[in-house]
Amino acid sequence: MVFERELMDTTKSEWETRRDISSFVLSESEIASIISRASHAVVSWVTKSNQPVTAVMLFAVVDGLITVTSTTNRAKYHAWRRNPSSSFCIWDPENIGKQITLRGNVKISQDNDLLREYTKYFLTRAMGGKEPSKERLEKELATFLAPDRYMMQLLVDKTLSHDLDSLLHRERELRNGDKQS
Repeated sequence: MVFERELMDTTKSEWETRRDISSFVLSESEIASIISRASHAVVSWVTKSNQPVTAVMLFAVVDGLITVTSTTNRAKYHAWRRNPSSSFCIWDPENIGKQITLRGNVKISQDNDLLREYTKYFLTRAMGGKEPSKERLEKELATFLAPDRYMMQLLVDKTLSHDLDSLLHRERELRNGDKQS
């Protein structure tokens, strides 16, 4: 028993970095940059029997809110109507180790103006920052205009982030005997 405690004490610095990851976070500007560059999020909801479900969804930022869309034949629509709690995980498109988890509640509305802004946002992003022509926007909108199309916006209560590169850098420092941050 004493030997086990001694072993744990001598390896503390090796495991402590991954146990307490609270210092390996992204700055507010990094979070904003990732959200503006990313196109997809892993979104969550729970079933009637409280089973967790996730899916990857295209998102847009409209009026400062993470926005997705769906129709009433999808499970997430019914789940968010019952329980609007959700989390959205967004990662840096160039480095999946930089991740953001946004927790909050989904607000559901049927709003063609919001759908237009959503569509314009994702087309502009897909076209490298160039806004679509009116004709291109209308053509894309036609694919979304189902009578049961709804818009969902995440009202964020909490933002968490993780910077795996910083964690790995710190582990390398510890392995190399450099105890300074």
